[in-house]
Amino acid sequence: MLIAWRVLKAVVAVSSVLSGAQALFPDEAGRIDWYQAQIGVPQRLEEHVHNGTVGLVAATARNVVALVDAESGALRWRQQLGDEAIGALQVRDGRVLTQSAAVDSAAQVRVWDADSGALQWSFTHAADDVSGGAAAFVDDSDDVVTVSGNQLVRVAADGSTAWTLALNGTGVYGRVVVHGGSVFAVGDARRTRTAGRRLHVVEARVATGEVVQQYDVADGQRLGNGRVVVAASRTHGGFVVWREKKNIVWQLHRLGQTSPLWEMHHAKHVQMELMPEDMLSSTLVEAGAADAPRFAMAYTKDGVAKTLVVELVRGGDGVEMRRVALVSDRTDGVAWRTGDETGEARKGRVAYRRDTYGPVTGVTVCSGAARVVVQTRGGLVAALAHGRREPVWLRDEALAHAQDMAFVDLPAPASPAEHAARATDPSVLPSPFARFVLHWVAWAQTLRAWALTGFGLRRSAATAPPAGTESGRLAPEPLAAGDHFGFSKLAVFGSSTGVVTAVGTQGGVRSWAHYVAHNDSPAAVERVIVTRRSLPVGGEPPVAVAVGRGARNHTVVAPLDALTGAPLADLGQHVMPFAYSRVLELPATDPESGQLLLGFVPVDGAPRLVLWPPTTSAARAFCALTKPFFFEVGDDVGSTRVRGFRAVCPDAWAPDTPPEVDAQPAWSFDLPPGETLVAAARYEPGGYATALQGRVLGDRSVRYKYINPHLMTLATQGPDGVAVYLIDRVSGRLLHSATHAAARVDKERPFLAVQSESRVIYQLWLDAIPAAAAAPPARGFVTVVAELFESDRADERTTDSAISSRDLRLPSVVTEAFAAPEPATALAVTRTRARIATRDVLFALSSGKLLALPDQLLDARRPLAPSADEKAEGLLPYAAPLPLDPRRVVSHHNAVASVRRIVSHPTDLESTALVAAFGLDVFFTRLSPSGVFDQLAPTFSKANLVITTLALAVGCLLARPMVHRKLTNRAWA
Repeated sequence: MLIAWRVLKAVVAVSSVLSGAQALFPDEAGRIDWYQAQIGVPQRLEEHVHNGTVGLVAATARNVVALVDAESGALRWRQQLGDEAIGALQVRDGRVLTQSAAVDSAAQVRVWDADSGALQWSFTHAADDVSGGAAAFVDDSDDVVTVSGNQLVRVAADGSTAWTLALNGTGVYGRVVVHGGSVFAVGDARRTRTAGRRLHVVEARVATGEVVQQYDVADGQRLGNGRVVVAASRTHGGFVVWREKKNIVWQLHRLGQTSPLWEMHHAKHVQMELMPEDMLSSTLVEAGAADAPRFAMAYTKDGVAKTLVVELVRGGDGVEMRRVALVSDRTDGVAWRTGDETGEARKGRVAYRRDTYGPVTGVTVCSGAARVVVQTRGGLVAALAHGRREPVWLRDEALAHAQDMAFVDLPAPASPAEHAARATDPSVLPSPFARFVLHWVAWAQTLRAWALTGFGLRRSAATAPPAGTESGRLAPEPLAAGDHFGFSKLAVFGSSTGVVTAVGTQGGVRSWAHYVAHNDSPAAVERVIVTRRSLPVGGEPPVAVAVGRGARNHTVVAPLDALTGAPLADLGQHVMPFAYSRVLELPATDPESGQLLLGFVPVDGAPRLVLWPPTTSAARAFCALTKPFFFEVGDDVGSTRVRGFRAVCPDAWAPDTPPEVDAQPAWSFDLPPGETLVAAARYEPGGYATALQGRVLGDRSVRYKYINPHLMTLATQGPDGVAVYLIDRVSGRLLHSATHAAARVDKERPFLAVQSESRVIYQLWLDAIPAAAAAPPARGFVTVVAELFESDRADERTTDSAISSRDLRLPSVVTEAFAAPEPATALAVTRTRARIATRDVLFALSSGKLLALPDQLLDARRPLAPSADEKAEGLLPYAAPLPLDPRRVVSHHNAVASVRRIVSHPTDLESTALVAAFGLDVFFTRLSPSGVFDQLAPTFSKANLVITTLALAVGCLLARPMVHRKLTNRAWA
């Protein structure tokens, strides 16, 4: 009986291990690789109806104009405008009008097809003064009226100008309204010493451009201050609505009307009973165009944040106001109602927590008032429908504003037997009999679960929805456990909208979100740092710390439970009254909380380190380090000097002493005259670690790598081109320098760099790439690889395991340049756990492709004509262009837009690395640069293995009596 139980336990153990290999099969490609297309947080939403379908045209903070299906939330089309901020959006008769401009650049006026997103025509509005900017369609015409700086222009679809009106610097115009044969430009009046803020209106004839009148309205107001809005429609014209800072009523001015100049309205006109304090704290925003002009008012009443959408209708000599919708953002949910008290009303209520994506700030009511689209301050866009308790769809556009991300390792799933092993600890369960019974009960549960899956032969179908689709789950279930191979993790993103979002790597489904705010404003999260890794079952949860900039540029630190997103009860959100220049991960752990210490370098004042957690125990743990800690400042763009400092701890820590550490100057690296810093790069955490200390050459000699964890790369722009410096961050010594005379760095031609082991890989633009003597030099991006060795001779190395910063020897640097296939927006290198597998160099190309090239192609020692020893070493012949091999495009057919960073993280299998690329879009995949040498092939038959194991077990049981009888007969012979 005992033998049978042991055989059964062995079969269960083997099958459970093999069943974990299900995640390696090709049929899970939809969860291994996933992609989410984003548009950014909408700044304006306009409705577009075509053939009975309703769409929402959005102009977003990521300079994207897009069409989203109002029924499903699916993205129909999008157009990226680069660094051009969109200042105007209008939808009319199946056309979309936008006006956008980059900083100090001419305004671009474009007309798009609303159904396909195709560009119909464009016009460059080159004015002497490019401040402000707006545009509007001309009624019953394909023409457009646009204003930029000091010019108001009517433009035809063929690009010709019907007329141009010089505004002579009367204002900075942000809105244009066309109605009744007139065009109205509304903007902020130019400031003078005798005049304060006010709105200025210029009325001109649409046909001729002749000025009809110009006047001031709304003294003390300006566009964008939260108390003034311009609402317009084709049928009812345009209105300026404002609320004076210490007034409780709305003031309305109908554009073109001169007597009376304006009229006043109270909230009672829309059946709203508001107290004066409610009105005094309210803000006005645009609510999208419809048949009648609309605006929205956001206010707080009895602790409930509300948004009221109001419609303006001309009636007789006055203006009638109608309530279109009211959205109440409570602590436990969002309630909404469309229509006023006298007409047909639709309403609904959904569960929503304000601490996930912030309060509701925008409301758009679709046609028929049957669907309301709400937008939160953190970037969540959700469609609410009558009769549904969950949103119809939602889009998490906070991910489009992600600034940083970190992978969180999840605890391995615990089987019943593992739980029983913890419970059968004598210190937990002292009774031996109880421990024995619990142990076998756990094995019975494991056997039952194995039988329910067809004894490991049947794989359960994935229940996660396809990546990028959200079906209205405002409160998704947190992901609490991973898998046995380390594939399932949480990717935690921090965005400039103040939202920290955790996404599961298996399928890209949201796990949790948390809104970080300071003084009722979102804190722009710039760093996400995992300060405590996952522990075994029953231990403390992992911790992710979000670091951002809050109101008044204060530093906000928010430690979160990485499994649920809940703030830590023992620490909570911490605000430091200064702006930081750098946040450092310190090589020490707080003994009280078990978290990695962080050090903040304030911008102002003497350089110092402010420690977090802000406890005396954390400060003492840092000061107990046996090695000195160095850090540097001045590595930001535009700097001319980089300085190094050494942290100096006080002799003793008093209980009330603030957790700050002074710093002493250690070194200074001054750039040559005329040069300014354009980029800096360091190792990612653990990026310098390697399993191979050297490279074995073809003659079996070894050339040892220069492994210096304090290596830092600086790139400068000067009169002689671009210079690259490799310095030591502890001593400030210059290790290597290179000058690229024909190179330059600007916004369109960035400098990118990544450090991995003993390599530095960077990309830059060359105005002249040397070519053959008979051909003119080419222009373009090049990828430079600099590989550092301890010596230029083989079998010569230092006796230390790592290079010391006090070592006076300089590295031997081998450099080679390659022509880049396309401009890249981000660089990275894959990471595996033991660093045994080879690496892939990752390029996020400007075309949206994610390219993975093996590091053999970017070997600085590639010869033109390999010798026999070089061939034996595996060196490839040098070829200048790097190949754009479609088989190496790991993003497949997906165009991952505007990638700003690539992050790689190891799994528990040495062959496999996780890769996440994010910018406007998010893409995730797994890579195996050396092949899946430690994984079972998809063709491996688990059924044959189970049958063979069972057959062997049965054979052993049947053969046992015969063997026993044979041995007995032999003993009596």
